[in-house]
Amino acid sequence: MQGKGKIFSEKREHKRHTKEFLVLYKIMPKKVSVETVRKQGKSLDVSTGGIRIEGDLVGSPGDLVRVEIFGRNKKDLIIVLAEIKWVNDNGNGCQFGVQFVGLREEEIETLEDMMLL
Repeated sequence: MQGKGKIFSEKREHKRHTKEFLVLYKIMPKKVSVETVRKQGKSLDVSTGGIRIEGDLVGSPGDLVRVEIFGRNKKDLIIVLAEIKWVNDNGNGCQFGVQFVGLREEEIETLEDMMLL
């Protein structure tokens, strides 16, 4: 039975960390006159490239969202623009993955510190 096992190769650029943080997010409307509501969810895993969120769906792949990630310390707050990359809404809850857009160096450092705690 040699050679029967599957080899999994990680294709992500950034290492994922299973971390649960409070996350507030809202869609960035295409029209300025549209008012959006901020939703609350939680992170399921985090990297310096993006985050998987569990919460109410606010958009679809390609849409931009404003994401606020709250760490355990008051100083640990990251506010970043992100693009929705995928959505999984199975009726029991929604998860979606976002990729950060323009994360600054100090935000990367804060996020890396948050993932280590």
